Amino acid sequence: MDLLIITSILLLIIISSILVWINLPGTFIFLFFTFLFGLYNSFDIIGKKFLLITFAICVFLELIEFLFSILTIKIYGGKNSSALLSIAGGLIGAIIGSFIFPILGSLFGLILGAYLITYYNEKRGKKTHDQAMKIAGSSTLGYVFSKGLKSISIAAFGLYIIKLFINNDLLT
Repeated sequence: MDLLIITSILLLIIISSILVWINLPGTFIFLFFTFLFGLYNSFDIIGKKFLLITFAICVFLELIEFLFSILTIKIYGGKNSSALLSIAGGLIGAIIGSFIFPILGSLFGLILGAYLITYYNEKRGKKTHDQAMKIAGSSTLGYVFSKGLKSISIAAFGLYIIKLFINNDLLT
């Protein structure tokens, strides 16, 4: 039983992290399965307080994902419209990319869509080629950093849950 639980939690960490990178709600999917693990043991090991804290952190991470991209564009001198368009370009790119090449296409579409739309908007706004590239690169940096932060958080939650199961001698 212990190997099954640990393997399923590790698999859940991997799947949720992949979902985050292809612009799907991997953090909330991980939270849902964490709730199911809590329900499995009548919330003795994974308590309701832990689930509420995890939910709050997941919401915070979703907000950070959008805000960090906007912040990086503004730091590098981009326009407000570029910040909003990078989000739209990323979503459209991820959707189109997933049709072309299902898993990695979403990731590349997200990055390429955000980059291209930001670059185009900044060039249209009379920025030089180098300035537009720097601002567009900042939107990519924001997305990559926020996705990495979400993946690290999922891994930390998952390893903590494994530790909870091991410490409570539920694994036999």
